Amino acid sequence: MIETAAPEAPEKTRPAGPWWRSPLHLVCRLVPGGLLLWAGVGKALDRQGTLLSVDAYDVLPQAVVRPVAAALPWIEIALGVFLLIGLFVRFAGVATALLVAVFLAGMGQAKARGLAIDCGCFGAGGSTGDGVSWWDLLRDVPLLLMGAYLAWRPKGPLRVDALMEVDDVDRGS
Repeated sequence: MIETAAPEAPEKTRPAGPWWRSPLHLVCRLVPGGLLLWAGVGKALDRQGTLLSVDAYDVLPQAVVRPVAAALPWIEIALGVFLLIGLFVRFAGVATALLVAVFLAGMGQAKARGLAIDCGCFGAGGSTGDGVSWWDLLRDVPLLLMGAYLAWRPKGPLRVDALMEVDDVDRGS
């Protein structure tokens, strides 16, 4: 009598890494993604306020203020969308960390110089305000760290990027 082997059950796969990595990845995408989208839309809807905010920091040559003020909202919106849907996660993480580092440097120099400006983070700003606060600076540090984390570990749950990844098995390797 010939016995046939029962078909093997598919092997259960566990996600690589500790259990907390997936929720951390989502938080590191959704928090800065939502904030960047909110900030970008606020700036895009208030072009004059954005221009005044960029100019109030008094660090850019006048010839560059207008192009920076015009591009900044759209850069923030694009990064926010990329992070929220999980597209180009490593690029979005690097770009977010760099953008937040530039924001921190700008706010830090404004605080050090005692400029009485609003940070302009979410729209209308400019030379009216009490000055950049320590809270403004501390609030952005976790965003910098989240961007750096995504640059370091771009793979996580619920990413459009995952749909475009090709496993070694799929390539016949």
